[in-house]
Amino acid sequence: MLKLPAILFLLFISFTCFSQRTIRGRVVNESTGAAVPGSSVFITGTSKGTTADSGGGFELTNVPAGKHELVISSIGYETNVFSFSDEQLPLQLKVELKIKVKELQNVVADNSVEEGWDKWGRTFMDNFVGNTENAERCRIKNEQAIRFRYFKKSNRLIAYCDEPLLLENKALGYLIKYQLENFELNFTQHSMFYLGYSLFEPLENERKGKQEKWEEKRQVAYNGSIMHFMRSLFANRLLEEGFEVKRMVRTPNYEKQRVRQLYMSSRDIKKTGTTQVVMSFNEWTERLPADTAKYYGTVMHQDDYRDSFESSLLTADSLIIESFETFKALHYENYIYITYRNEKEEAGYLRTQYPERKAWFQRSYVMLLNDKLISLDKSGNFYDPQDFFTSGYWSWGEKMANSLPLDYEAGK
Repeated sequence: MLKLPAILFLLFISFTCFSQRTIRGRVVNESTGAAVPGSSVFITGTSKGTTADSGGGFELTNVPAGKHELVISSIGYETNVFSFSDEQLPLQLKVELKIKVKELQNVVADNSVEEGWDKWGRTFMDNFVGNTENAERCRIKNEQAIRFRYFKKSNRLIAYCDEPLLLENKALGYLIKYQLENFELNFTQHSMFYLGYSLFEPLENERKGKQEKWEEKRQVAYNGSIMHFMRSLFANRLLEEGFEVKRMVRTPNYEKQRVRQLYMSSRDIKKTGTTQVVMSFNEWTERLPADTAKYYGTVMHQDDYRDSFESSLLTADSLIIESFETFKALHYENYIYITYRNEKEEAGYLRTQYPERKAWFQRSYVMLLNDKLISLDKSGNFYDPQDFFTSGYWSWGEKMANSLPLDYEAGK
């Protein structure tokens, strides 16, 4: 788990300022107490942000309702994150930033090599920005600031950057300043994880009709998105907004697991100098009786899991287990299967995932990792996003190219 330094804060509440949605404060060096001017201060996932002045002071007004994370960062310092809710406003903060200490990579246990954008840039863009239509109009303006380290033994790639990424999205009309905290691709496990904090700044364009075009594209990106789903769930408007939700049970294919284990334990591994040659599955089955080899081959072509679905549709009341004044708690067991019936899948999704079939309604699967509750508010913000594990259409499309700020207002 990522450990972030604490924020020291003072909370002043009075009858005259209780209703103000304001955050004020000062950013200082933890060790010396000196001001850290130019620090970036923003509410992650929104368009609310500012820069600390020469004395380290900052102010944010009209803070949106709900639960949020205030992010304070500066080059050379560790990122500082403070979770708060609108019920705590107004806030007066003293933010202490700790100087970042560069950690030595452990190249003994896992040999690694540091490489640049020319080697890994395309891989990073595909996994961070995406392969959607909007991704084609995105570029990272400071791509050379990103560094990569590939670990040969574990077949992993990590990316890191000492300054915020500047992602220009000309499809939706935003400059996204992204404070990247963690990015890792595991090629063996076919998994990807990234963590960071984003500030959305609207792009300016004087061309006639450009703003209207951006609004149209933002609405399309919003339709069927996780943000749209969470807002619909909070408002108890799933069906009205085009979402059909069913319970889904995913059962592992135990027979496939058994056959795979037989192969893994029985295969030959030959060494030629420093090189290892592993017997393939087909080579292994050639040693078996014909009927056994045929059966094993059939099993290994099956899916890793078998999914079953309930026929009845779920309502928000079936998923929301508790409601509070400003947020609600989401929980369910196993998976839910979500179909958005107001839009079809993008051509790029079919091209990369299912090249042999026609477009259908957007379908996603979601499970809650570690059996954790998810809290959500009316803006579509939810916590903790790391516990909301998606596959299907959302895992392909819900990347930075299609991201919208939490204060985005649909239908305007």
